[in-house]
Amino acid sequence: MSEPSDFVTRLRAEQQAPGRDEALRLDGRARRRRGMLAAGAAVLGLAALGGWIASSTGERPADEPYAPQALDEAMWPPQWPATVRMPFRGSPSAAWADGAAGIDLPASEAVGSLTAEQVGDVLRKTREVLVESNLTPRVVLGAQPAAEVGQVFGQPAEGRSPLWYLTRFDQDEVRLQGTVIKTRGTMTYQASPTGELVVHSDYTFVYPLVKVSGGTEVVPGAEEVTRVVVRRRLDLVAGGDGRLSVREAQWRAANDDCRAPEDGYLHPLFSKERAKAPKWPALDPYDTGAQLAGSGGSGRACATPKQT
Repeated sequence: MSEPSDFVTRLRAEQQAPGRDEALRLDGRARRRRGMLAAGAAVLGLAALGGWIASSTGERPADEPYAPQALDEAMWPPQWPATVRMPFRGSPSAAWADGAAGIDLPASEAVGSLTAEQVGDVLRKTREVLVESNLTPRVVLGAQPAAEVGQVFGQPAEGRSPLWYLTRFDQDEVRLQGTVIKTRGTMTYQASPTGELVVHSDYTFVYPLVKVSGGTEVVPGAEEVTRVVVRRRLDLVAGGDGRLSVREAQWRAANDDCRAPEDGYLHPLFSKERAKAPKWPALDPYDTGAQLAGSGGSGRACATPKQT
């Protein structure tokens, strides 16, 4: 290791070296040039993003505040519409399981007079009910559920919408984009005071949808996708014969046009419709602590989802 005196001697020699001031001046000029180039690149990047802000200047229609050609779709801001190429882009559900894979069954244990095998059978039936009523494409697009599922829910009471127990869209209005519906939630069970087995389920389903006609191409060849988020809490009771019945049902739909008539369907809002909709209260459809409509009540709240 060099002695401190050696270091001081070298430092003084460098400070007194001929041309030192000129070298420092040239180095400073090079640094400034690099800084200007970096700033220019940043300006170009901002210019690419600037199109979606252009609506404030009147250069772009107010209901089309985006310039998606400027960026790769995976990098689009969450405010820009999703497309058929990436239907779950920007959604918290993007990392969720697909369809029925998101409905995990808890381990089966004996409860009351029911054996672990019998409990397992009830849990599997509950899963089948959830899949048929929320994840089966033909039912989601308006068809009747399988007979055994219809028996679980029974006939809707007078004035009660099928949406109380089924997620349904009008197939003349929209269709599912692809075959994937995102799913996440929980299922638990316990014995009631009377010895019945009660299964509690709380699941959120996210549906990607496109218009049957008149859809908007966000970029050429890539039509807009909108998403509807439906959360359901369902308590099913298993009788002594193993048949299920509904004890309690609660639900809520987000990004559904609450102004539409009660016709048994959800009516999703796309970007242009949302831009013209009233300023409803904000709603986080992924807040699992939020209150839901129960006892068969309507879950079609007039609210603007913070995200879908």
